[in-house]
Amino acid sequence: MPAHVFKFDESWDIPGAAVTDVYDVLARGELLPQWWKGVYLEAERLTPGETPRIGARLRAKVRGFLPFTLGFIVEATELDPPHTVAVRTYGDLDGAWRATLTQRGDDVHVALLFEVTIDRPGMRFLAPLLRPLFALNHYWTTPRGERGLKEYLKARRSDPSPSPDHRFDIGT
Repeated sequence: MPAHVFKFDESWDIPGAAVTDVYDVLARGELLPQWWKGVYLEAERLTPGETPRIGARLRAKVRGFLPFTLGFIVEATELDPPHTVAVRTYGDLDGAWRATLTQRGDDVHVALLFEVTIDRPGMRFLAPLLRPLFALNHYWTTPRGERGLKEYLKARRSDPSPSPDHRFDIGT
């Protein structure tokens, strides 16, 4: 595998959650900065409409513990409510992200697959030397996503009143 190509196969377990609620959050990329705090700095919807759909796009800006930010476009490629959310990314990170959700009793298991190519000028050149740091950067960000998603869903369960950020009717 080239030094600038990464594949991460991980999973999160979300206690006390319904698979439909987890899907609702993951399918709405514009919510990323609200739950994956400190990593997703921006997620601006580029496609009109609030209902997640294949082909919908947003512009994202992220950071890790390394001293740089990455910008990219996220495009929904597969939405199978409430079991699968998959996207492609274009820009500083070129690749794919897929979440497969399974209800396990009162919990939700989220199997995640990240396949990313770093194409930012300069970073690709440095990738052979910095590959371990790039991987460490990923492993720094993902626990923040898992923790943030758990906290976001817990807060949402505590305050189930509908608001623009807490819709429950995405399938309509």
